[in-house]
This record gives sequence, structure tokens and C-alpha cells, in this order.
Amino acid sequence: MKLLEDVIEEHAEEAAFLWHQRDMAVRAPDFDLDDVMEWDERVDAHLDGLLIAGETGWEQTSGLGFEDPGEFFTGLWLAIALGKKNCVDELLLASEDNSEADRAVISALGWLEPDKLQGVVRALLSSDSPHQQYFGIGACALHRVNPGKALDRALEGEYPTLRARGLKAIGELGLVERITAAESDLDHPDNECRFWASWSAGLLGSDKAINNLKSFARVEGPRRRAAVELVIKLMPSEAAHSWIRELAAQPDGLRWALMSAGYLGDPFYLEPLMKQLANETVAAVAGEAFENITGLNIYEESLEIIPEVLPSQSDEDEDEVDEPEEDNEARVLGDDEALVIPDPEKMAAWYESNHQHFTPGQRLICGKPISAEHLNKVLRSGQQRQRRSAAIDLAIINRGTPLFETRARGQAQLKALGKTS
Repeated sequence: MKLLEDVIEEHAEEAAFLWHQRDMAVRAPDFDLDDVMEWDERVDAHLDGLLIAGETGWEQTSGLGFEDPGEFFTGLWLAIALGKKNCVDELLLASEDNSEADRAVISALGWLEPDKLQGVVRALLSSDSPHQQYFGIGACALHRVNPGKALDRALEGEYPTLRARGLKAIGELGLVERITAAESDLDHPDNECRFWASWSAGLLGSDKAINNLKSFARVEGPRRRAAVELVIKLMPSEAAHSWIRELAAQPDGLRWALMSAGYLGDPFYLEPLMKQLANETVAAVAGEAFENITGLNIYEESLEIIPEVLPSQSDEDEDEVDEPEEDNEARVLGDDEALVIPDPEKMAAWYESNHQHFTPGQRLICGKPISAEHLNKVLRSGQQRQRRSAAIDLAIINRGTPLFETRARGQAQLKALGKTS
């Protein structure tokens, strides 16, 4: 019996740990949809073990405590799957005192199939708790379902966090009929409300949002990347080139200017990007931007700098280097940490052989002009940040349709792409 409990406890620990790793992986530059699905399968294997164990599975999961985001994800998923309403309520209440739990809670609601959520999301949306309404709108947004009147309540209420979540949902769901609601909050005093109002309004076609997005793109902050990746796509060509020059002139702006060039996709920037490959501080970012424009995969083509491996000082050190596999999985992926460092000489040779395929003045993503057909191909086979960029382009050319969610469960993404597993 003790052995069985140990196995079930391991399921609980691994599910929480692997979800956390997967949460980082879906935002990393070196993962694609197939990688995401592999992580999903690993998480699912442990969740299934807990579900089969029933009450014992819940006892072992709740015994870990609910402090880390992964524990909230596993606990809430299991409580809903087992129909343990009181435990669901307790977890939701506990999450109000743990800001790091928010994404995990919404992820658990997104992980569950809609038939398992019957009544759960409805109760969240109609709750008197702004925090629970926040979760309800987040769950609806993940499943790409319009929250309806609950969205009105969020946008009209006095709670900035809930209001910001509602404003974000407008863009995620492609609710063009609510663009004026987003525009009305472009001057909101709360940063999050102002950003998501600007993001959604811009995504849905409002020129009024562009200056706000530029402001977020100029200064360091949690929404800077999201502002950069969207605003450059909303500007006419000349304005975009001017904006990139403006960014590059800022003391900390070169990295963001290179990133913007990649999101814009104009081959005009390929030679300037090549020149930055010798600049150690931004070489990796320049390489990613180059890939975004050309479709080149620097790693697969072996065009990167291979780091020197220092000889181990002893057999003991050698053993430590060779093991353990989970240490590699546990690495924390920063914004640029997983990017390869391009080899300038190898890249120069590649560019000399291929530059004729790229004509300045047109917008490309992964080597081809922007079209719905090509964007869907990038969504299937691109790296995660390329997929995110493609999703934004697709939402812009098909305004009024939901933004493709590149962080959703892989099988749900395949279904949305019209694929079968």
C-alpha cells in the first residue's frame, strides 16, 4: 500500500513540475507544436494516473500543499475532474492570496474539455468575487467562447485586474463590435488596463491605439515584447522603418529594433542584421530576426557557434556533466536564453548563396509573403515565437476572427488548424 501511495505522490509531483516546465516551453523560441504536444502527453500521463487513483490521488495531490503554480494547476484540474466541488471552491479561494497561481488556475480550466466545465465556468462568471470572474473570463478566452454579459460586467466594473482581463479578451476573441469599449480605455490610469485596451484595439484595427503601443514598446516592462511584436505590424511601411530607427537610437533600444525588424519581415533589414552578428550583446536576437524573415533555421543548418566544452577535471566531474536528464529539462528559459549564437562567417556564406531570393520592400514571415495559407503553415511548423507572430498577422488580415492560441493544448491547436493527430 505504501508503495502505491509513493507512486501516486510521484504522479502529483511530476504533473506539477512538468506543467511548470511546459508553461515556460510554450513561450520559448526553440520549441514548436510537436514539442508542445510531447510535453502535453507527459503532463497527461501523470494527470491520468491521479484520476485513476481517485480519492487516493486527491489525498496525495492535496498533501503537497498548494503553494507553487504547478500544484494549483494539478489540484484544480483533478478536483474538477473528480467532481469535488468543495475542493474546487477551496482552491479558488486559496488562489486569491497567491498572485502566481492565476495563470495556473486558468491553464487548468483551459486544459479540461468543455463538457467537464459545465457549471464551473458559469459559476465563476456569475460569482460576486472579481477574482473568480477573472478566472471565468480567462477560461472563456482560452476556449475562445464569448463570455457575454459577464464581459460587460468586467468592462463596466471598478476592479482594474478584472477590467484588464476583459479588455484582453476583446482582442483574443476578435470582438470587433467591442472596439469602442477598448478605445474608451486607451487613457485608463491603470497600466494593465491601458495596455490591453491598446493591444485589443490595435489588433482589431484602431489607429488610435498605435501611439499607446509605442509608449509601451519604448520602456522596460512586462508588456514590452507584446507591444513590440504588435505595433510594428500595424504601421505603414515608411512609418515602420522610421519607428525602427527611433528604437535603435535609444540607449537600450538596439535589441528591440532588431526584434522589430524581424517582426516586420522586410528583407531590407537582412544586411543590417548580418552586421550585428558580430555584436555579442545582440547577436542571438539578430539571428532570430534573420530567421523570422528568411525561414532559415540556424541550428538545423549548423550555422551557429558551437560552444567550447571544457574538459572535466575528474571522473566525478564528468559524471556530473553527463547526468541528469531532468536538469536539462529544469532550465529556466529567459527571453533570449534558448537562442543560438550565429557564426558570422557561416551566415555570410549562406547569405551570399541565398540573398537573391529575398527582395527588399515586401513583408515576409519565415521566407514567404504573408498570406492566410502560409500563415497557417507557420502555425503548424514554426517555432513558438514565429507561431505567435503568425497568429497576430492572421488576426490582422482576418479581423473579427479569434486570435489563434499558440499556448493551448497541442491537440486543440491541431483541431483548430484542421488537422488530425
